[in-house]
Amino acid sequence: MMPTDGQQIAWRMDQPIPEPPARSFLPLLRAAVTSRPDRPDLMRDLVVALRDGQLWTEIRDLLSPLAEEGKLTPPLACELAQAAIACNQPELALRALDPAVAGTTPEAHRQRVLALYALNRIDEARAAASEALDEDPSDSTVLDAFARDCLTRGAAESLITLCQRSIDGGIASTIHLAYLSAALSLAGRTADVQSLINPERLCRRIELNSGLVDNQELAQAILAHPALAPSPDIRPTRGHNLRLEELASVEHPAIRNLLAIVRRQVDHYLAECLDAPHPLLAHRPQTAWLQGWALVLSDDGHEETHIHPRGWLSVIYYVRVPQGASPGALVFGPWPPAIQESLPDFPRWHMEPQEGTLLIFPSFLGHGTVPTGVGEQRICVALDVLPCDQARAS
Repeated sequence: MMPTDGQQIAWRMDQPIPEPPARSFLPLLRAAVTSRPDRPDLMRDLVVALRDGQLWTEIRDLLSPLAEEGKLTPPLACELAQAAIACNQPELALRALDPAVAGTTPEAHRQRVLALYALNRIDEARAAASEALDEDPSDSTVLDAFARDCLTRGAAESLITLCQRSIDGGIASTIHLAYLSAALSLAGRTADVQSLINPERLCRRIELNSGLVDNQELAQAILAHPALAPSPDIRPTRGHNLRLEELASVEHPAIRNLLAIVRRQVDHYLAECLDAPHPLLAHRPQTAWLQGWALVLSDDGHEETHIHPRGWLSVIYYVRVPQGASPGALVFGPWPPAIQESLPDFPRWHMEPQEGTLLIFPSFLGHGTVPTGVGEQRICVALDVLPCDQARAS
């Protein structure tokens, strides 16, 4: 159920409890499978743990003999297909996805689409992708493959039709809106792009009074936290950086205070924008969490252009900004980056932050940062308004 007109988001103050990473059980699971290779349930648990660690070659080598012996269960056939694609062996993936073995599950359809694209069998891939998205328009993996194909091969109208159909059907996910924006721009539909991406209407910059946030205390809470560490490669962060994940779960007064302020500012944002005719606002979540991270950048540290696919709105607060130098502008523009040159008319703008700046903007807007080029640290907090159903599914 969506909120009624005028109703604000109902904030969940608890946080989803993250499960321990499956890869942490790898030694135990390897030993279990070695002792009981006849147990498909143990094999599946091991493969899930290997997938969590992106150990694709080990999955392929583990499951390929079972495929040759005809002993793959449908879930394991899909796991082998995913590993084979990651190992650049899409032919093996298609063999594993034989309907007699893998069945016709959504996961089998998903991996078949990826294998067909990897083999450059474009017509078959598009047909398979369209069928899969008809069944599940929210399948972001298939949508991503289909959208990147359409954008790189000039099939913008096909992507526009698919995204618009999903949005009209009640699915206005961040990734749908991001790809719709790119497709409209590629098709030369400038007015439609400007209607969808209107920074004056959809973006807010608020300068928080120094009495509201103790930035020195907040910076110290971030810098002294034992979990502060370099960003993993899967993040868009490059160069000199440190990251503190799961910030909303950190019990510190300065962080708790900032989260409360952000919730109030998001409520104010909604009160101002609620009647705007935009799919982002028409499909706002009923209940949501705040989830996010702190980021410490220096020298060449920066964020490549990205979106926040799990978020609905995104918020950035600047805790510390280097003085007497470029503060590391936040730059908005085309996403995905691979097609930037194909979208010369896509809206682009940038923002120079200062200490105490709070930004609110839709999570589907592509954005990145410019390095400060100095050793002094720039500290910011990034938060997503995360719909509760997505948080539970993550």
